[in-house]
This record gives sequence, C-alpha cells and structure tokens, in this order.
Amino acid sequence: MSTTMKTNNEDAKWHLAEVVSPRIPNPVSVYVARNIPYISNPNRFQNVTIYTPHSLTSSINTEEVITALPSIASSSKRPRWLVHIHGGAWRDPHLDSSSIEAADPKKGDELDASRSARHPGHIKDVLQAFTLLRSLGLKDDSYLLSGHSAGACLAFQASLFDAQHWGPEFEGIPPPPRPAAVLGLNGLYDIPDLVSGLGDSHQHLRDVYEILLVQAFGEDQAAWPAASPARFDVKTLTERVVEGRVARLVLLDQSPDDQLVPMSQADKMEKLLKEVQGIKVARGNRCQGRHAGPWEEGYMIWQSVQDVLGMLDNEG
Repeated sequence: MSTTMKTNNEDAKWHLAEVVSPRIPNPVSVYVARNIPYISNPNRFQNVTIYTPHSLTSSINTEEVITALPSIASSSKRPRWLVHIHGGAWRDPHLDSSSIEAADPKKGDELDASRSARHPGHIKDVLQAFTLLRSLGLKDDSYLLSGHSAGACLAFQASLFDAQHWGPEFEGIPPPPRPAAVLGLNGLYDIPDLVSGLGDSHQHLRDVYEILLVQAFGEDQAAWPAASPARFDVKTLTERVVEGRVARLVLLDQSPDDQLVPMSQADKMEKLLKEVQGIKVARGNRCQGRHAGPWEEGYMIWQSVQDVLGMLDNEG
C-alpha cells in the first residue's frame, strides 16, 4: 500500500453495525468499514465498503483503522470473501455501496465507481479498488466476484481482460487477484446489442439505452464492441486461462421477468464463454422478478453465492 493510500485510509475504521434484509426476520450484527477511498482526492463514489460478521470475527476492535482483511480460523478452502460491484447504469447517484446490505449477512466488499467517468474510467476505478483490496490481503481464489447489471459488465471487464487491453493509461495498474468464480446477475454484456439487438420484448428501451451508453462509452458506436465482455477474443482468453489468470467457474443468472434487460444478453455471454476451454459456465435460476430484485431483496444474491460455493466444493 502506498503512503498516499495509507493516508487516505486513516479515517477508515471498523464500526459495529446492523444490516437488514426483507427476507431475514432480525437485523444481523456486522463489523463494517465504510467508504474507504482507493485513490487520492476521491469523489464520493470512489470507495469500497467492507463487511465482516460479528459472530465469526473476534480479532476486530471497533474504532481501529483497517490495515488488513480480518482472518477467520478454518480448515475450509472455500473463498472467504464476496466482492460485489453494484449496478446503476454507470451513473445512478442513488446507488452506493450500501446496496449490498440486503444480501450481506456474512461478509463482503462492495465497490463503487465514479459516476462522472467515461469508459474506460469505470474499469480503472474497479482495478484501483482491487489494488487497495490486494494491499489489505485479498489473494487469488480467496473471493467470489459478483456484479449486478452494469456491475456485472464491470466484473467481467476487470476479470477477463488484461488491464492494458483498455489503453496505455492502464500501464502499471496490476490485475486483480484471480477470483475463485465470477457471478453475473441480470448483467449487461453486449453493449451494441443494447441498442441494436434488444428484440421485440425490450425494443421500446432502445432510445433510453442509446442515451445512457453514449454517456458511458462515447458517441463512437464503432468502439463499443471492444468494450463489451461478450465480444472477447476466445484465443486470447483461452491463453489467460492456461496461464492461471482467469476464474475457472462462471455463473450467469438472468431473470426472465427483467423489464430492462433481455435474456439474450446472458445467452450471448454464455455461448461465447463455452468456447473457452478451461472455464466451466453455469446458468443460475435464482434471479426472478424485476431488474433490481437481486439487490433489493438480497436473497437472490445470497442463494447464487451458495450455489457457486457448492459447485466449487463439488470440484474439490
């Protein structure tokens, strides 16, 4: 961790708090370190929030500055952390790191990205956040990476591609630690198709998507395919898998009743991922109802995490 990063984290202290979820009858006690900045002079969105369960952690003192992720004594090889990137169409000012709390009775990290950024600035935010988490002790295979909506897009952009894929300004930015698995929930994966391939069910959203995507990715639509997770180069990704740089398990889940995202987004991502040797691709069935359901209800994210942990257990 750099001196600048340490200085920025001086106010990032553990606090005892309670989180609530519509599906849990009583609040759950957690330790939380909120809004830890991952760059110098951050805006209010450029931060991470870390939660860990009160019942499983005895080494935390409240009001103590966070210097490392807490450890839990266990012989299990399961991932210890969930790193979740929330959605918000790359610019919703009302969604922040607290959006994970309905799904957070155990522990996880929630990443925020800047709403004023334009591609590839969002990805740079995510990679810089991972640099902070690595400095706190996040290691290869120690976590699951999940994302909802635009957050799923960012999760795959960060985990499938070399940082240098996004431009020369990424030189020197390290890759994130390798996740044990990546989960995409109601995700946006093929950016051009959100304008030109919505299908009959979602065609009425074409103009809305075009406005959002121009704001996030620029007016040159010819550049949008290169930003799309569902348009990666199969040969390049296969090489990254062989080198041990990519998660070997991916779960994609898409609500059939999502009023904003068509099923074709997950279908296209699944189809291309299945062309990559060494990656197991599974389809989930936990996402139901409206687009925001996973983070509003919480249990869909939690059930998806449990499903992935079960798959990892079965693989030994």
